[in-house]
Amino acid sequence: MSNQKPGTGKHEDKDVDVSGEVSGVFISRDGNVVNLDKKPVQAWNLAAFALLTVAIIAFVVFVLSKNSPTPVPAATLVPATAIIFTATTEPTLSPTDTFEPTLTPLPLTDTPVPSVTPFPPVAIGEDWKAGCISTLWRAYPSNVPPVEKGNGCWKEPVYVFSAENGDLDFLSERESGSPETYGLFAPLPESGTLTFTVRLRDLDNADLWMGVFPEQDVYSQGLLMTILNGDVKKRSFVQKDPATYETIQGTVALSQGNGFSISFTFTNLSVRSRVNPNVFMTNQVSIPTAQKWLFLGYTGLRGAYRIEGTFLNFKLKQ
Repeated sequence: MSNQKPGTGKHEDKDVDVSGEVSGVFISRDGNVVNLDKKPVQAWNLAAFALLTVAIIAFVVFVLSKNSPTPVPAATLVPATAIIFTATTEPTLSPTDTFEPTLTPLPLTDTPVPSVTPFPPVAIGEDWKAGCISTLWRAYPSNVPPVEKGNGCWKEPVYVFSAENGDLDFLSERESGSPETYGLFAPLPESGTLTFTVRLRDLDNADLWMGVFPEQDVYSQGLLMTILNGDVKKRSFVQKDPATYETIQGTVALSQGNGFSISFTFTNLSVRSRVNPNVFMTNQVSIPTAQKWLFLGYTGLRGAYRIEGTFLNFKLKQ
């Protein structure tokens, strides 16, 4: 037995040796030292802990990303010099743009312009046969020009003259007034013989005029033949001076019958007249012009007058 009291005994002479992998020292109630060996930590526990930590962090990030706005990426500025338009680029027109088409001039060409060709005049001598007064005839006086029909003829009547059935008819009358002269001029060739007939129905205070002149003027120096007013059954031909109207010479009274026939023969120097058939012939009258004019007309004397008749059998030989 020992004399040591419980709780008071000590092993003063013994050392406590702690070495190795000691995880702890435990001293028992009786003073004895108990050594606790270190137990190793298993690896799978560490891996599970790491995965749990990562899962918690990912969950927190996901929740925070849902509650925060999505950042808009900043626009990247492109330098102006980086945009290059090529020849095929067509810019879009704005509503205010005005489209102006490009006009390409066409080469000029000598395109003939159709023109109205006047109808050629009907030949003198052929016109009456066609019931036409040719536009070659010139009205006298010329203060009231005739109107063309468009077929080489004048609209009728021309003053008091109308063509019909190969004849040239005339009719004029008035109650009073001064002397007046009306008629038609026609151009003649340089030389030739002209023959025609005149039939009179009335010759009351009017004289019938027929002649050849150097110009379209009955008072110019030409050859003027007249049938003076009176009974138309028997009349005489009288040569008159155009300027003074004085009598130069004439015929005896002739019976009209089917009409009075007269001819004018002219050259480039002169003209003379013959009352057919070889009843009377005038002297030559000098008209030294290539262009001569035939005149057919009348003079109404002072006061009232009436004249009616027909020119016919018109023949021109050159």
